[in-house]
Amino acid sequence: MTEYDAPCDICGNYKWKNVYSGIIRDGVYGQFLDGALVYQCQKCSVQRLLESDCIPPEYYETGEYREKLNQSLALNNEIKEHELLNRFTFESMWPLSARNKYILDVGCGTGSLLDAVNNISKYQVGIEPCQPYLDSIIDKGYMGYRSIDDCVKQQRLNSFDLAFSIQVIEHVLNPKLFLEEILALLKPGADFIVSTPNRDDILMSLLPEDFPSFFYRTPHRWYFNSESLEFCARSAGFEVIETKYIHRYGMANTMHWLRDKQPTGMKKIKGIDILADGLWKAYLENTHQSDNLYIHLRVPIN
Repeated sequence: MTEYDAPCDICGNYKWKNVYSGIIRDGVYGQFLDGALVYQCQKCSVQRLLESDCIPPEYYETGEYREKLNQSLALNNEIKEHELLNRFTFESMWPLSARNKYILDVGCGTGSLLDAVNNISKYQVGIEPCQPYLDSIIDKGYMGYRSIDDCVKQQRLNSFDLAFSIQVIEHVLNPKLFLEEILALLKPGADFIVSTPNRDDILMSLLPEDFPSFFYRTPHRWYFNSESLEFCARSAGFEVIETKYIHRYGMANTMHWLRDKQPTGMKKIKGIDILADGLWKAYLENTHQSDNLYIHLRVPIN
């Protein structure tokens, strides 16, 4: 087995332990990479996939990442996918408001979140490496940039009141540096909402032999629980206001996993109604076993 002895990009620690070895998802469900290795930092507890098992960073620029997931680059399809995520983003940020604020969305796709706050916020900027999506947000009239570095060169530092980065941090090369670069764009006292999959997802404990090969995947370098995500955010210079546990799927999804050991998304089961789904969602969120983490960060006022 390959030993991992590089310093942790978050805390600098050199000591890691192997927490998973085997097959992981390589794109759409049913396509796998065998022999993958996941290590956990013994100081800050973040997990990372061995870099040689990750997809190349340039896949995000060319659209090959979407192709591996069988996700169309057609704009209407992408908008529909991200509008579903908006529901959980607004749930997580309540009672924070976007009204009259300068908004930044890092990893904005085609800009569905920018669209959702357009009529109440004062100014909107998106950062998106995938060129077809970047072109689409510019066509809508938003300021758009291919990278954080490009945005820093064109926008004034300390420009934004409220920022989002939804399901992005797990993909980047260096999550601490990623947060530090965004911090420079935000005003003192600005708020920042970050989301990522929760590695304490209940299915990781219910199906320890089956679910990890689905949970770990080649596009995701980093795997966080609340402690490691908060550590990373504080190390980058943010204040942690609150971590929220948001579960996106109904009870039927868990039942299907237990029975069939494969994903079924939002597929329903007769007899499990909206009340059962609501109770299940509340239970998982209250016990920190939801499928997603949303962390509310704030720029310190010096």
